[in-house]
Amino acid sequence: MKWGLHIRKRSKINEKFADMHVHTRASDGWLTSEEAVKRAKEAGLVAVGIADHDSIDGLDAALKASKRHGVEVIPGVELSAEAEGTEIHIIGYHIDWQDEQFRKRLREFQEFRKGRARQMVDKLRELGIDITYEEVLAAAGGGVIGRPHVAQVMVERGYVQNPDEAFDRYLGSGKPAYVKKFELSPTEAIQMIQRIGGIPVLAHPKFGGEDLLPELIRHGLRGIEVYHSQHDPAEVSRYKRLAREHNLLVTGGTNSHGFDVSIGSVRVPYKLVEKLKEQLKR
Repeated sequence: MKWGLHIRKRSKINEKFADMHVHTRASDGWLTSEEAVKRAKEAGLVAVGIADHDSIDGLDAALKASKRHGVEVIPGVELSAEAEGTEIHIIGYHIDWQDEQFRKRLREFQEFRKGRARQMVDKLRELGIDITYEEVLAAAGGGVIGRPHVAQVMVERGYVQNPDEAFDRYLGSGKPAYVKKFELSPTEAIQMIQRIGGIPVLAHPKFGGEDLLPELIRHGLRGIEVYHSQHDPAEVSRYKRLAREHNLLVTGGTNSHGFDVSIGSVRVPYKLVEKLKEQLKR
């Protein structure tokens, strides 16, 4: 997991742009929903997608901020799944986040995340890294706990210089303090999103899911995140081609957590947001 690559393309006069992939404190972001929407406005965006990890807790505040700042908020969620030992993330756009069955399932995921964080802390302590679960909980600030919060505490305590080092040495898949996530298949994630009226999109395929694309499409995947802060030009071209070949919606965004890449440093034409809405009508 690498942080800090900024991408900005030249824009035509009066063309409108969006960042369709942003996280808040409701999961592992460092910004409140209000701050995220405000920064989208400051970046000159007309729309921002709020898609927190296994959480919809930031959406109500984001939609209120949308009215204050005049920035459209695309309500979403990013579900963490796994297939063949690879982590795959599925974003659901325009979901019905009020659905109680969906909320209950997310609460189950969140409780599992807490136990996972405890196990990672225990493994780190066995490795001589003396941090506590309470510190990680405080870093999460009431949001859904994730590995970035563990990395944040490690940085603050001086055990690593930055989150990259924490993931590369300890927290990444296969590293000594890594603990597997709850078991959710990409198909189950897609079906969860479909059930609440959302549009399932494969997030950052560079990090997982590209090889399973035909299977995911058979189970209802409707889009692919082509533009991303860590997709290089060759990867963007490949994902655009895959989108054309499979008739998939194209999305894109920073995947900003507020401490890594700036909201709006990856900006996509607003027409991609409009195509999502067209899909909803169908």
